[in-house]
Amino acid sequence: MTLQALRVKRVLMLSAALAGAFTGLPGLTQTPAQPQAQTPAPMPEIRYAEGSGTPTSVPGGRSRNTSTDNVLAHVVEALVALRADMSVAPMLADSWTLSADKRSYTFTLRPGVTFHDGSPMTSADVKWSYDYLTGAKSEYSCKNLYDGTKGAKVVGVETPDAATVVFKLDQPYALFLDQMASVQCPMPVLSPKSVGADGNWVKPVGTGPYVLAEWKKEQYVLLTPYAGYTPRSEAASGMAGKKTASANVRFVVIPDAAAQKAALMAGQVDAYNADEDNLPAKDPRWNIVTEQGLDTVNLLMQTRAPLLSDANMRRAIALALDFPAIARALNNGQAAYNPSLVPAASVYYSDADRAGYEKNLKEVKRLLEAAGYRGESLKLQANKRYPYLYRVAVVTQQLLNKAGIKTELDMLEWGTQVTNFREGKFQLMAFAYSARTEPALMFRDVIGDKAKTPMAQWESPEAAAILEGIEAESDPAVRKQAFDKLHTLMLRDTPLLMYYNKPGYVVVSSQLQGFTGWPLRKPRFFNVTKN
Repeated sequence: MTLQALRVKRVLMLSAALAGAFTGLPGLTQTPAQPQAQTPAPMPEIRYAEGSGTPTSVPGGRSRNTSTDNVLAHVVEALVALRADMSVAPMLADSWTLSADKRSYTFTLRPGVTFHDGSPMTSADVKWSYDYLTGAKSEYSCKNLYDGTKGAKVVGVETPDAATVVFKLDQPYALFLDQMASVQCPMPVLSPKSVGADGNWVKPVGTGPYVLAEWKKEQYVLLTPYAGYTPRSEAASGMAGKKTASANVRFVVIPDAAAQKAALMAGQVDAYNADEDNLPAKDPRWNIVTEQGLDTVNLLMQTRAPLLSDANMRRAIALALDFPAIARALNNGQAAYNPSLVPAASVYYSDADRAGYEKNLKEVKRLLEAAGYRGESLKLQANKRYPYLYRVAVVTQQLLNKAGIKTELDMLEWGTQVTNFREGKFQLMAFAYSARTEPALMFRDVIGDKAKTPMAQWESPEAAAILEGIEAESDPAVRKQAFDKLHTLMLRDTPLLMYYNKPGYVVVSSQLQGFTGWPLRKPRFFNVTKN
């Protein structure tokens, strides 16, 4: 109870006592009680445990981390947003069109949108935001997504009227909208009041359902609902659609995973992001929300290593493993085998992506003979920094040895393993690629010339040509067919193996209503209420 509410309660109690004392005394007439002013009920507060504090409030800033992304996803918005299936939806834009030459995106802005200072959003603000974030004074870390270093170059931003903005590119580029909608590195629309008179960053004055109200570094960030927010009418999906803010949200910094769990069990926080090693026992006081992830868990195979240069050898390794059983056993039944680099949650996932490898020890023996394998030992690099990767490595080693492929675990510090990955210094490696919102981005990380990019996994001019076509193609149906073709080629070449898309877990207090998970595994507290 607030101090003000406590004082009001004491006054009301005293008034009632005095009224009772004077009741019935001769010569006194009671005056009817006047209605008392009601103290507004305090705004509910949702508390979320963050593993670290945000070092910056700049969307996509150079020092950004997961906490930055989680907080600012509630505060700022872009012209477009990602749905739960990773397709792109309008957000601050009402609609957009693509020119015939596929080099100009014309956005019509949604009417009635205001910034947190109450000023209306116009096309001038869209252009100002782009110019500021990609300019010299900004610490925005994704300038290379718009200057031609990665993908197309933005050669102009035009504002023919207050409700229209046009982005002109130097070449067709199908990933342009996905880049704008990125959760890690969005292209938000900001008020110029986000920076001071000296041109330096102050704080995000955005359009989202929440306002950044208070920030104590390495302690907490407090967000409060923006009263002037007008939600979209579409159903909520991912970061798109309707958003309503019904409670304050406090992101509390609790670095230790065990402490996060203890805080939720004690009722000190309402939610925390967990993995399979940090889940509490079932209890009516909380719920465990499982999220189908985009991270892909892999077995990397160095195709330039003498023992693994023959595709027969790599295919023998694939057929020695029971992928569905591994996925189920290591994730409490919450994950399924996905043989494709296209995540199962993606709008581009198809029946073709379900084609994979089935354990076949008889065929393993034939392939080993064809590869000229003579019992040489393979080293499988692993680490204990991430327990799930260690477990994958152990099970893989056991199954390979049982199939007659001699395999030893090579335990490394995580930093050493990452260095080896980047330099291509391994035979086998248990590894995971973090979430990519678009399959083309994942294939881009995998396909390449190892002489130029040692961390590339698949050297295939044919695959590289298909990928180049995908990045220029905006037709979803054509793109899906191209992704299907890439998967078929990958099964033929067997440059690396996929186990599953790693699921995530959020432990949520039963007091919260409406919390849902999604593949990007970023907490969303709009559309959530607290009892």
